[in-house]
Amino acid sequence: MKIRFLNSAMQDMQEIKDYIARDNPAAGKGLIQSFKKKTNQLVQHPFSGRVIPETMDSNLRELIVSNYRIMYQVSDRFITVFAVYESHRQYLGDNNSSGD
Repeated sequence: MKIRFLNSAMQDMQEIKDYIARDNPAAGKGLIQSFKKKTNQLVQHPFSGRVIPETMDSNLRELIVSNYRIMYQVSDRFITVFAVYESHRQYLGDNNSSGD
């Protein structure tokens, strides 16, 4: 199984990194590395994240890293990361979470 990041997730991570880097560039870079390290575990364990509570769809899952939610969809061929944002925000859904 292969992990792919949608442009929306890449943009989310860049915005997070830029915001944190204003005060601490190393911390911004380190957080992004933590995101990628955590998502790499999904290759072997795609269902290791919890189901996104707002959806209750077993194929829409999330990993928590620090104060952030890494949201992804599991399909037959891919793990698609579609959003990364602060954990206090509720997921409202969108059309970016289509897997194939």
